Amino acid sequence: MEPVAVDIRPIAEPDWDDVRRIYADGIATGNATFETEVAEREDLEGRWVTGQVFVAVIANRVVGWTSVSPTSTRACYRGVGETSVYVDSSVRGRRVGRQLVAHQVAAAEKAGFWTLQTSIFPENVASLRIHEAAGFRVVGRRDRIAQLHGVWRDTILLEWRSAGSGS
Repeated sequence: MEPVAVDIRPIAEPDWDDVRRIYADGIATGNATFETEVAEREDLEGRWVTGQVFVAVIANRVVGWTSVSPTSTRACYRGVGETSVYVDSSVRGRRVGRQLVAHQVAAAEKAGFWTLQTSIFPENVASLRIHEAAGFRVVGRRDRIAQLHGVWRDTILLEWRSAGSGS
């Protein structure tokens, strides 16, 4: 498939149904998250850092989203976040995810984040590649970290570090 240019902007009120639909699609793959149900909007808003949630739009249609969640409430970790990215199945393979993650990294760094991390199932090769293209590096594998539908799953832990973080 040909790469496609997308508009990336902060999430807005009308986007929530699409964000939750795309999240449900990701959950259904069995390779995107340990979650088994889409959380309510209020729960998602409570998990995500204000100003660090973006949607990808093609022809006035939301086709993906990305977010940063805090990793800790401790002040020393205020610049460390965990990222998520989800792309509508109709545009997978067209570099929407790559554009979203690149945008997320730039926005998070501008907002003062010095480290971003994510955990990805090893089977989700596309997501691993997207993150590596955005400057994430593998820092470890967490074997049998949790169960999904009664099956123990591994995750690959990746990290991005700001050039200004002393990395």
